[in-house]
Amino acid sequence: MRSLAAAGFALWFGASACSSSIVIRAEDPVFARAQAQLARTKATVASSGASEAEQVTFLQAESFYRYRFTFPARSLGTQLAQMGAVVVELPALQSLAGSLDLMDLRLRSYDAAVQLWETLLARCPTSPLRPLALYRLGWAYRSAGVGGLPRESGDEAFALLARDHPASPLAPLSRAAQATAWKSKGTATGLSIIPGLGQMYVGEHLNGSVRLAIALAAAAMIVVPAVIAYQRRDDLTWGGDWPLLALGLGGLVILNIDYTTAYQDALRGVVQFNERAEEQFESEHPGAL
Repeated sequence: MRSLAAAGFALWFGASACSSSIVIRAEDPVFARAQAQLARTKATVASSGASEAEQVTFLQAESFYRYRFTFPARSLGTQLAQMGAVVVELPALQSLAGSLDLMDLRLRSYDAAVQLWETLLARCPTSPLRPLALYRLGWAYRSAGVGGLPRESGDEAFALLARDHPASPLAPLSRAAQATAWKSKGTATGLSIIPGLGQMYVGEHLNGSVRLAIALAAAAMIVVPAVIAYQRRDDLTWGGDWPLLALGLGGLVILNIDYTTAYQDALRGVVQFNERAEEQFESEHPGAL
């Protein structure tokens, strides 16, 4: 226990010392574009004729939806804390790893936006903002990951918009948006049972190949010593064969870290894929909000 506590303290100290600033860079192009889009939407909402309460709720959701900036590279402190959380499994280190990482906030903002827009539609079903809320939900659901949401996918919202508001300028956009390729966090999560497949799913084949190779190497570090130990089960000695145990434990640790980081990185890949698809769609359809 003393050695675990010492390791935990060392990782905590190193993570605290190496953590980077959370302030978004002034020259971040992703953030600048998100702010410009938010300003456009704010003007549209203000002229919609919706009540003040409806406008406030919509813009709350829009702020989460536009919470976009260039995905930050994980600092040394975050990586140390995450490795410590995987290896030692101390709750304090797990909490520290999450607190140092802005990526979690970036990935979950779509869940908050969906919740608020669905709340708006449930409370104000005849709101003038309903077509725009459905249009936003069509895109936002693609990057949402929380369970228990009212719809299975954003295509349901797009279809409802086209059916119930055919005269809206957003109706033809919703039909075109349904044909846009997108990726699912659920699918990426399932594929990440094998590290690297989630990255390949979003088109990052080199990234995925490296992670898969690490997983295979780690698995070999576990399997090969186990096979050797079984074959020599009658004459194993701690003094002479402890490297077999050390190699197997090392492989287990590496595989655990690879699983954890591959899963989280796959979710990042899904969000980036969907954001690029939306940006491309908006560049091809100038009327899209």
